[in-house]
Amino acid sequence: MSTFQGLEIAKTGLFVSQKALEVTGHNIANANTPGYTRQVVDMASIAPPTTFGMYDQWGKAIGEGVKIVDIRQIRDQFLDNQYRRENKFLGEWETKAEVLSAIENIFNEPSSSGITAVLNDFFNSLQELSKNPESLTVRAEVRERAIALADTFNMVYQHLYDKLNELNSTIQSRIAEINSYAERISRLNGEIYRFELSGQVANDLRDQRNLLVDQLSKLVNITTYEDANGNFRIDIGGQALVSGTTAFTMSMDKNGNVIWDLTGSPVNPSSGVLKGLLDMRNGDGADGVKGVPYYMEQWNKLAYNIAEAINKVHSQGYGLDGSTGKPLFGGFDTSLAYDKTTPYAQLIRVSSDILASDGLLKIAAAKDPTALPGDNRNALELIVLRDRPLDGLDKATFDDFARSLISNLGVDAEQANVMKKNQEVMVKQIDLNRQSVSGVSLDEEMTNMLKYQKSYAACARVITAMDELIDTVINRMGIVGR
Repeated sequence: MSTFQGLEIAKTGLFVSQKALEVTGHNIANANTPGYTRQVVDMASIAPPTTFGMYDQWGKAIGEGVKIVDIRQIRDQFLDNQYRRENKFLGEWETKAEVLSAIENIFNEPSSSGITAVLNDFFNSLQELSKNPESLTVRAEVRERAIALADTFNMVYQHLYDKLNELNSTIQSRIAEINSYAERISRLNGEIYRFELSGQVANDLRDQRNLLVDQLSKLVNITTYEDANGNFRIDIGGQALVSGTTAFTMSMDKNGNVIWDLTGSPVNPSSGVLKGLLDMRNGDGADGVKGVPYYMEQWNKLAYNIAEAINKVHSQGYGLDGSTGKPLFGGFDTSLAYDKTTPYAQLIRVSSDILASDGLLKIAAAKDPTALPGDNRNALELIVLRDRPLDGLDKATFDDFARSLISNLGVDAEQANVMKKNQEVMVKQIDLNRQSVSGVSLDEEMTNMLKYQKSYAACARVITAMDELIDTVINRMGIVGR
């Protein structure tokens, strides 16, 4: 090996050590950067020339130094896929748990203003009426308790309706967010492709893209892959959301359906935040999916059956003024059959007859107009309704139906919370596994820094030694004896 070849070998070691130090410094600088993947320098020895050189006679060829093969990210694609697969379920159950918790707060059970307490107060007032049917004070209490009952139905229904509108707005916001992710990822695809055309590696751009894909995976179920030509694609249920530098957007049509803008075909997410929102907005109990519409319909059913049963008995009785045929509740015709599309809980009111200035006299406590004012038999029949199973309430009483509704809501909310917690643990564990592979360890990087620093210094020392040898050859050989 010639002295000049020794210089070249040392030079390659110097440059490679310097680049490795730069990569180490880059890792350290990004130790706290979200989504950053640590990078390593892959090195390989440079093979000796295959042709015979003039120095081969002095020994076997030993190679020509070191080179950088690649600057590689340490990333496990299996863990990435696993993280995104579980993250979509976390997004779905987080959303459902949040919405169901909001519905629980709307029903506000158990409390003094909840439906069970208000129903109890109403029937207690009827009990007092049966004891003193001629008392205007007691009758005023019955009217106020009836107003409170109707107001409770109105208020809860309005809150549920507002929640439904809020869900629609949230769905639109999430759709816009998904479209934004798609556009940013497609733009990064173009940047990565152009950068890597020159043979470079766009590791940092790929980190940015992977972070966006992770965040997107919580919103909707996605599958990702990259073909041999570097074309990166994201699908939702087999339909492309991102293909290379093209992003395909979605929107919500006038009927509330999520559709692809390009084709008008429906987007049917199977999981993710978007799926959770759609389930809570659309779930009417079919297929076991119980969202806001289901609880609104059950609430309407209870309001209708309470009004219908009480009006039927009340209309058959007589007031203190001898009036009869007067309903206690109005807002809708209780003689008509129940209709799922009618918002009974929103419409229910105390009837105008009872709210009139002489309305207290029209509260029908009596069964026989000739037995006034002390007849309480109709009031007693109204009280009996409290414990009477009704066909319209699936053979349940008012109290039982209301308690069952709240109980079922509690079970649904608890299940959503359990599923959310399970997914949180799973996603956290997978992410810890990813970080153990891809995350930056400052201790490890400090060790690498010292290793490459020593390597750099050693290569520099080799160059100094080679320089001394060359100086001896050029400036000192052949001068002995002069």
